[in-house]
Amino acid sequence: MLFTTIGQYRVFLWMLAAGAAIGAWYALTAAVRHLLCAGLWLGLLADIAFGVGAAALFCLALYTANYGQLRFYAVAAAALGFALFAFGVYSTGIRVVHAITKTVRHFIVKIREFRWTNVIFK
Repeated sequence: MLFTTIGQYRVFLWMLAAGAAIGAWYALTAAVRHLLCAGLWLGLLADIAFGVGAAALFCLALYTANYGQLRFYAVAAAALGFALFAFGVYSTGIRVVHAITKTVRHFIVKIREFRWTNVIFK
């Protein structure tokens, strides 16, 4: 029992990192789904891939950190890691990517409206 009490910070940090990794896995599958303009079957395949990958990451981290013993604080740490990734890194990254694409689109439209580009690329 003493080891379980002493090693809780290590388990918490492992599961926090696992939750963040699951969040990154979600972001990757969402990006692939968006890039491929996924329909019903491809979307279902992406959801299955996310579920299997998330379960594998969770079980691997739980086995590595706590020898496979499921504790509430470990699950809470994984949920907290996912939430920190989703509301911190992912949402900020999405805003940055949208700002960059908006700037690039505006730049391309301005180049297209420039008179010399119309003459050169007629």
